Amino acid sequence: MRKVVIYAGTRNVYHNMAVAAKSLLMHTKVDMVWFLTEDETFPEELPDVIRTKNVSGQKWFDPGGLNVKKRWSYMALMKLALPELFPDEDRVLWLDIDTICNRDITELIETDLKGCYMGMAAEPIRCKRPFVYYNAGVMPMDLEKLRDGMAAELIRLVNTREMDFPEQDAINLLCQTRIHEISPYWNSNRWIVEVSDPGITHFAADRNYELQPLWRQYEQMDWRVI
Repeated sequence: MRKVVIYAGTRNVYHNMAVAAKSLLMHTKVDMVWFLTEDETFPEELPDVIRTKNVSGQKWFDPGGLNVKKRWSYMALMKLALPELFPDEDRVLWLDIDTICNRDITELIETDLKGCYMGMAAEPIRCKRPFVYYNAGVMPMDLEKLRDGMAAELIRLVNTREMDFPEQDAINLLCQTRIHEISPYWNSNRWIVEVSDPGITHFAADRNYELQPLWRQYEQMDWRVI
């Protein structure tokens, strides 16, 4: 299995995306890291394992659409377009840019999804059993399976129905029975379970996460160290 990790961000968060990738590469050997960006070039010199892809001219989500001008940018929606955006990849790991990897995450990347479209950690405070609500910030994805028509349905839904957490809500609504639940160890945040020593720390909903010592540790790290 190829180990491919994808981050996405608009210009104002390029630096944050680089910091997140530093934490990944410090602990985990991967085949490729992709940055989905708004430019052909990146303002920082990056190691060879990281490639950038300009998606500013993306065709999937109308710039004036119902869910594009939310508190998050259209980049969050791009996770739904990955099966078409990366036609040669069958499996990838999506990581939000406000995540820090604390150790080797190979186990997460290679998680057996048991025939499901993706793996996600549940958000207990939003769960109303039997419906389980999942967080899309850390998500191993089976792109091959999503090409069965589900990816197109997810894109159609976010383009036609307004939602609070667009791509996350769409995945929860349409893929509910085809989501493999992963441990909060791989997505520790305030909405899920804050694990004391997690594999991945997710600063979800923390507007000042750049002030956290954990984040600054990697911000100050030189790429040459990695």
